[in-house]
Amino acid sequence: MIQQLVRRLTGGGVTQQQAAERVLTADPMDLILHMEQVWDAANLWQDPVGPAGAARRSLIQLGAFSGDAPTASPAWDHLGYSFVLENTRALQIIRRVVREFRSGEGLGVPSIATMRWLDATEALVFAAPSLLSAWLSTSAVRPDPEAVRRNAYWRLFGMDLAFGADDNRPFVFDKAVASNASFVPLFEELLFELWQAMSNLRNTSGANQADDDRIFRIAEQLGYVLRVRRQKALLAREELAAATALGWVELTLSANTPVVVDLRAEATSAGDRLRLIGERVGLAPHSRSSAFLSMASDLSLLLRTLEAGYVTGPELAWLLYADQSPAAPPLPPGAAPLGAESRRVITEWSAATGKDLKRMARSARVELDSRQPVLTR
Repeated sequence: MIQQLVRRLTGGGVTQQQAAERVLTADPMDLILHMEQVWDAANLWQDPVGPAGAARRSLIQLGAFSGDAPTASPAWDHLGYSFVLENTRALQIIRRVVREFRSGEGLGVPSIATMRWLDATEALVFAAPSLLSAWLSTSAVRPDPEAVRRNAYWRLFGMDLAFGADDNRPFVFDKAVASNASFVPLFEELLFELWQAMSNLRNTSGANQADDDRIFRIAEQLGYVLRVRRQKALLAREELAAATALGWVELTLSANTPVVVDLRAEATSAGDRLRLIGERVGLAPHSRSSAFLSMASDLSLLLRTLEAGYVTGPELAWLLYADQSPAAPPLPPGAAPLGAESRRVITEWSAATGKDLKRMARSARVELDSRQPVLTR
């Protein structure tokens, strides 16, 4: 939601840096109202009235970004984007930054721009009480936004984050009984098959290693296991809240922003900025943070494509590994080739997990289940 807003603000003489500065110094209420505008525009329940009532719509129109409504739906990143970014441990590091700035002057006196950033960070990321704080997927029932996100990651991917709480104790959250335990082996099998197909694109002789039928079947099953957790827009509000929080952190680290400067963490990459900020507050990021940061947006596009079911047959498997059509049928509405994005995900997923998916030695291929019940839409 955050990165998409920056892109919508860019243009007409407004540079990306200027758009990012406007967002990072915005009033937190304006950002929350825009998140409500994005949610209302998506209308995932397909309600003729829409999810927002008259009172909320009136408030939305008062926001600073009310004229910047999204045209695509959903206008936020997939939950996989948030999962890999949160695995950097950036949010726990940012929590320490906020605590230090708010409780004393150990990190120095923040600039006015950083103080505005602190206000928005507490509201968007850590659910500080506000008029619309309940819509950030937290409440008295589930007060910890990190626990809400971990629950969503567990349900959709069958995975938890790679670390515990801020003090390194095991993190306690509600683990749903129903979760996609098959996601990781299926996804890694798909990445392996995509790399074989990509390698074949560069071959001018020799055996054809591309298996479009298997790519289609894996993509079909991955789309199913993702959609089965999404019936009637389950996890959508949690996904939007997570994408907003992690998008805010990604934008903060994307350049030498005011808070980065105030923390004396200027660097040439987001990974190095995060490492330097971690040093200031005494909490090291994940050792493979650069890989997580590099693949987040591309992973989001790949997972959205799989979940949308754009690969409807072997003849469209190329969508996932090539950059242009090899005289294939017309693309489904909304689909786009993801060759470059898939290559980045394969490379960075391998770096992040330590598994060489390009040369994956497998004792047995993942078995696919052809029996898939019809989902309730």
